[in-house]
Amino acid sequence: MTPETSYVHAYLNVHPETREVVKGALLGTFTSGQDLVEKHLAPMIDWVYEQIADQVGASELNAAQARMYIEELSVFARYNAQFLKQAATAVEGFCPELAHELRRNHLEEGGERGKIPAHFVLYSRALLADLGLLVNGHVPAAETLTLVALHQFMVGSHMPSSIAGSYYATEAVAIAETEILRDITDRYGLLTIQASGSELPQLDYYYRLHLDDDHEGTQVAGLSVEAAHIEGLAQFIKKSELFHIDLPQALDGFLQILEAMADWWAQLIRRSQEMNQ
Repeated sequence: MTPETSYVHAYLNVHPETREVVKGALLGTFTSGQDLVEKHLAPMIDWVYEQIADQVGASELNAAQARMYIEELSVFARYNAQFLKQAATAVEGFCPELAHELRRNHLEEGGERGKIPAHFVLYSRALLADLGLLVNGHVPAAETLTLVALHQFMVGSHMPSSIAGSYYATEAVAIAETEILRDITDRYGLLTIQASGSELPQLDYYYRLHLDDDHEGTQVAGLSVEAAHIEGLAQFIKKSELFHIDLPQALDGFLQILEAMADWWAQLIRRSQEMNQ
């Protein structure tokens, strides 16, 4: 990835006001975490993932391309719960409230006893039951390994504020990524067994769990699982002074992970295009 190929740099090029805010926040002259998140980072994510969804073109994929995306997109779900646990341990001495939120997410992702099973378990079972796809044990492509490695480095950081920003980025893209993945699995279902949406009952349950505000698996009233994760972590940047979060470090962490995830998608898109040549 270079500035010329980065989705983030592309956004900053067409939104100079956000470029100035990012510069100011990194230099310590812009100090409103709430404005940073609501007026700049959240819109940046929406724009970046609109570009990604358009370039993935789920409705035009062939079965091999769709399967490639499904296999690679399954990998991070294997490790997210343990990354959340490591991140919580890393920050608990600095900000117990942040550690509490990360542990709540860890239990939700990893399968709290007596509640919804681990999300990777739900997803991998759903793929097998509805589509006959076995992703358990899939050996990831190099770009996916890079993404996993960068998250591993992040959760072991000695800078809690960087972890706060990084995990906000990780969760802030989750709704958009889940919607893209749903489109891809629907496409694969239509191509292979002529079924999509609610005709794939276990996948439909998994997507509704993550995206619906009133699903039985939600734990925060009025918010879907993913929306609750986003808001739960965003508050530490929005209220950075209250929680003693260093805003420049948090923004640096955010950019590290958003750039990594966007570049991962760019590499998968390139891989998909090469499959058609």
